[in-house]
Amino acid sequence: MRGGPLGGQQWIVGRGECQYRREDLQALPARKRLQAGKLAEARHKPSPSALSYVAWTGGIAHFWFWMAPGESDAAGERRWIPESLLLAPPAADGVRLLRLAKGYEAQSWRNGMLVSSQWWEQLPTGEAWLRFVRSTGLDPAALQEVPEPLSLPWSSRPWGEMGRAQRLMALFDEKTAWLLLFAALAAGLAWQVSALLRWQLASDQLSVRVERLRTEVGPLLAARERAEQAQADLEHLAALRTPNDDYVLMAEVAAHLPDGSTLRTWRREADKLQATVHSSETDPRAFVLAFEGDARLSDVAVRPLLNGAMQLAFELPAVSELAPEAKEEGHE
Repeated sequence: MRGGPLGGQQWIVGRGECQYRREDLQALPARKRLQAGKLAEARHKPSPSALSYVAWTGGIAHFWFWMAPGESDAAGERRWIPESLLLAPPAADGVRLLRLAKGYEAQSWRNGMLVSSQWWEQLPTGEAWLRFVRSTGLDPAALQEVPEPLSLPWSSRPWGEMGRAQRLMALFDEKTAWLLLFAALAAGLAWQVSALLRWQLASDQLSVRVERLRTEVGPLLAARERAEQAQADLEHLAALRTPNDDYVLMAEVAAHLPDGSTLRTWRREADKLQATVHSSETDPRAFVLAFEGDARLSDVAVRPLLNGAMQLAFELPAVSELAPEAKEEGHE
């Protein structure tokens, strides 16, 4: 059964292509059955690519699963319905054998609901029929003979209640879809024209305001640019200075030396500083204590030399490790 070019098509999938599953959700409240049915559908689905259809009879969910056809548009532009749903249910409970468009289907009905379904490509043998009867819980002794298959016409309405999503899809016939499409196009076109007119008017007004503001703030922007450039130049010059300047360090070392000491030699390598001092003080601890409170020169090792000389070896900290006040002192 085909519809129009908008994709309003409905194709019947044969029972032989389907797997049938049934889930009894009557114990759940009605408001929770739909969500529980979705979980049961995902649990019974044979593979992620399989297509599915669900129909409800009260609190019973009936599922049919089949693999997607090979055509590229089959899964997207067609709506499917299982063949079993279009065969009217029996007037009384029991089992029946149906002749389908392809193959045969045995059904067991209880309380007006489908309980079990089995499909065979050929007319089932007596043994296959008895296995089906046993699976339904009926007495095989009373149903040993394979019944005469029934040939039923396809009904225009399925016997099960469709799910919410399937019901919405069924409402969109071709005429309704065309009307909704044209209405959406007309509304979209009107909105676009109105938006373009408003945008053009706003653009003209904005251009006038921009020209007026450009004339007013032009001198201020030029002055701001000059100030920012001057600030960048000052920051660049300030970055060239370092708190570990050799001349500053020499002055600090000389200032901390004990009385009667003279700075003789000086050697600087990266963060290491080595100095030789001639002093009347012969105790190395006096030199260590002299530099103890200095943030940059406190890490000092003192070694006595010949002729009253002392060798001072400093480990200078990185600039980032200095305290803020020490950095400011080094820039002065």
